[in-house]
Amino acid sequence: MNDDGIILIIVLLITALVIGILWKGAVKIFYKYNTLLVIAYIVFLSPIAFCHILLLGLFGDTKEQMILKKAKEQAKFDKMVENEKETL
Repeated sequence: MNDDGIILIIVLLITALVIGILWKGAVKIFYKYNTLLVIAYIVFLSPIAFCHILLLGLFGDTKEQMILKKAKEQAKFDKMVENEKETL
């Protein structure tokens, strides 16, 4: 195998890795935010959106962590509502 073939394989592996990270980030961003807003974000702010998606793919929370955060926020909200009802 010559040098061009090795370089091609390395480039393809890096491209596949980046596409995989972008895919994970895209799934996370669509799960985390409103779908229409995400589509508008990608259309109008493409370079920033792709950087955001890449960072979410690398460092974003897992689905279980996002569900746990939403459950905690909901419990906190419910507790605040109960406290407000008690004061009335």
